[in-house]
Amino acid sequence: MSSDKEKLEDLSERIRRAEAKPERQVESSPWHNAGYDFAGTLIGSVIIGILLDRAFGTAPWILVGMVVLGFVTGIYGVWKMMQKPDE
Repeated sequence: MSSDKEKLEDLSERIRRAEAKPERQVESSPWHNAGYDFAGTLIGSVIIGILLDRAFGTAPWILVGMVVLGFVTGIYGVWKMMQKPDE
């Protein structure tokens, strides 16, 4: 009978320790958003390029220019993010 009691006490102690542990928090950093920023810039420029090509009938030239501009802007944004010191 004492064996069962010891097992229950051990289990209770393990549950108390597990509940007392602080939850693991994931630290947010600018690097977590770098891919989203780059992709968002590129996708936004593609959408604008398509709309402008439809409006002016210049397909695909404005789209090509906007893709290049979006890519360069996205790379520049990631580069600027790399230059910021960690806080």
